[in-house]
Amino acid sequence: MTGTIVATSGERLAFATASIKGTRIGTTTDDSGNFNLDVPVGSHILYLSFTGYKPVEKEVIVKAGETTSVGTVVLEESSEMIDEIRVDGMITKFSKKESEIVARMPLKNLDNPQVYTVVPKELFTEQIDVDFRSALMSSPGVANVVLGVGSGGTGLSMRMRGFSGANGAGAIRNGMATNWVSLSDPVNLESLEIIKGPSATLFGSTLISYGGLVNRVTKQAFNGTGGEVGFSTGANGLGRVTMDYNTPLNSDKTLFFRLNTAIHREKSFQDYGVNKTMMFAPTFTYLVSDRLTLNFDLEYFESNRNTTYVRISGTPVTNLDELNWNFEKSYTSNEFLSSAKVFNTLAKATYKLSENWESQTALSYSNTDNNANYLFLLLRESAPTTLTRMVMNIPSLFNTLQLQQNFIGKFKIAGMDNKLLVGLDYTQLQTTDTRYRITSFDQVEINAEDSEFDAGQAKQEMASSAPFLRNKRSRRTYAAYASDVLHVTDRLIAMVSLRFDSFHDIVEDYDQTAWSPKTGLIYQLVDDKISLFGNYMNGFSNVAPGYTEASPDETVAFKPEHANQFEGGIKFELIGNKLNGTLSYYDIQVENKVRSVTGEDNIAYSVQDGTQKSSGFEMDLIANPVKGMHIVLGYGYNDSEYTNISENLDGNRPYSAPEQVANFWISHRLTKGQCEGLGIGFGGDYSSDYYLNDANTITVPGHFKFDGTLFLDRPKFRIGLKLNNLTDKEYWMSDYDAEPQSPRSFIANFTMRF
Repeated sequence: MTGTIVATSGERLAFATASIKGTRIGTTTDDSGNFNLDVPVGSHILYLSFTGYKPVEKEVIVKAGETTSVGTVVLEESSEMIDEIRVDGMITKFSKKESEIVARMPLKNLDNPQVYTVVPKELFTEQIDVDFRSALMSSPGVANVVLGVGSGGTGLSMRMRGFSGANGAGAIRNGMATNWVSLSDPVNLESLEIIKGPSATLFGSTLISYGGLVNRVTKQAFNGTGGEVGFSTGANGLGRVTMDYNTPLNSDKTLFFRLNTAIHREKSFQDYGVNKTMMFAPTFTYLVSDRLTLNFDLEYFESNRNTTYVRISGTPVTNLDELNWNFEKSYTSNEFLSSAKVFNTLAKATYKLSENWESQTALSYSNTDNNANYLFLLLRESAPTTLTRMVMNIPSLFNTLQLQQNFIGKFKIAGMDNKLLVGLDYTQLQTTDTRYRITSFDQVEINAEDSEFDAGQAKQEMASSAPFLRNKRSRRTYAAYASDVLHVTDRLIAMVSLRFDSFHDIVEDYDQTAWSPKTGLIYQLVDDKISLFGNYMNGFSNVAPGYTEASPDETVAFKPEHANQFEGGIKFELIGNKLNGTLSYYDIQVENKVRSVTGEDNIAYSVQDGTQKSSGFEMDLIANPVKGMHIVLGYGYNDSEYTNISENLDGNRPYSAPEQVANFWISHRLTKGQCEGLGIGFGGDYSSDYYLNDANTITVPGHFKFDGTLFLDRPKFRIGLKLNNLTDKEYWMSDYDAEPQSPRSFIANFTMRF
């Protein structure tokens, strides 16, 4: 007897139970939710169950000489178990590391040689994260999350394993590409998947860094009616309303609808500045048959906010503390805002070809319409106490289209279990932007009382000037990839993966191909509890042609830049999954970097022999030591260095890359008595000192910031209070440009569930 057990969302339920009632015949489902039972001929009652879901009984008749299939059985969520999980510290949600996107196939964490962390929405709720940046800062291994700029867009940049993640701070959504430098809201987040290391083999090179990527997993519609409405208020005029509502749309309960939406209004912690956003995110799930599931979702996000940056040239100071910066001053106005309209949509069809093979077809489209008004506060060595205000206006349009086809199967090779992924991918990226700039709009002394900014005059001057630059991108990538996971023995697992990438830049008129391999080994010291792992992973970046000293009049084609990682460590899931974590050491070597050299004619030429290295140790830990308590810890040590870039930079550390980063969160709630649901949480994030520039002449002081919450969480409502930056620490973060961070602030939240 065979069958498949799925949740109402369409998710395959691994380790669900299938048994014959009144007998000892039973088994559990595999990673794809499939089961196989050896059942005698006759009439039987099949009992299907999974923790947190209502069990199902089915009458089946087994005939001689035939294999009986019960098809796909859908289990509905149990409200009683959901309440119990909530009261019991949400152990299941916090410890779950299963993902179908990290390996692009169902693969248990202990069977996967790659390092990753899954941060659930329950943590964001407990921490009262009201913006996407706060959610990212809760993620182990992620550092220096700031508002970044690029081509007229505004998004979040970050650092992972010593590398910039300006292209990977949430630009991957449900495993598919969106636009970079585009913002989002956490209201429709189911989880964040922090995927470590160069991952081009399965995710390409468009929106990831060599240090890793962040995949946004969004909420999906399911079979059930209910939701919640939340309201948050607090310091700086915060006003935020959210809603999450889900319902079936037909009597057969095969078509489900879910809507998440948020309206956010907030002033800056400084004297001027605003942040106004809105998100509307509907999603549909349609169970067409026991073989075919369709998912469709979209996001519409609007943002209007100040984008102000401190930029330092030369060495007017050697440490940002020397500025004696007044953190309450913004040097801007509420009328000088960057606006963005972000539209993301995804359609996915999952079809069960047979008991062992599945087809996944996905199409995503992203459009971002920006009108950026950037204000740069320039500090020069020649005038160390004077800020020159440079203004820029950059209207831009981003479009990303991706089509992906995956086939996932499992079978045996010489008696060994085998999982195979074969995929095809087409990605198209198009952008246009026009740039206007007033390099020296005016000047003001640092911390001067009179620092009013005339936004109207700045806009008028830029509108009457000619653009200094127009950019256009049009890029297409065709790719094919395969990944195979072989259980050599019950405990030894091998992974071999390979990608072929064909890249065409239409505007620059060049083509480039790249091969990206990935291999790994897992040995389970203790079955399903402790695994030793090692991996080799590859990432690459396409490089445009350039002029060399040997060819000063005609461009020369370059090879793609490559990063190669070797990593090893240990993964563990112990005490009924109440203690799990990863310890690893990695070494990343980047080669084929294009660097600039001065020829004999004193003209700068390009040479493709640059190198860079990054190595370090990482740890993440999730623990539930007692009922109602959970602990989340993350730590990373990184040693990064330019090894062959230029005489001035060789041996230097890349800018904005801290040597040490850490974050933690500890919370406990009462699970019995009249005060059931009352809880407290405490956590923070740490960064060591780092450099503002590649020359390593200006230091950004590190910080240790603490946050605390007090909450009452009941099945029908939740009340939460939070203090961010408990010690009122003044600190900076940077991504080439420096940004002062918020002092102590207060947030109150009330959520009603129905």
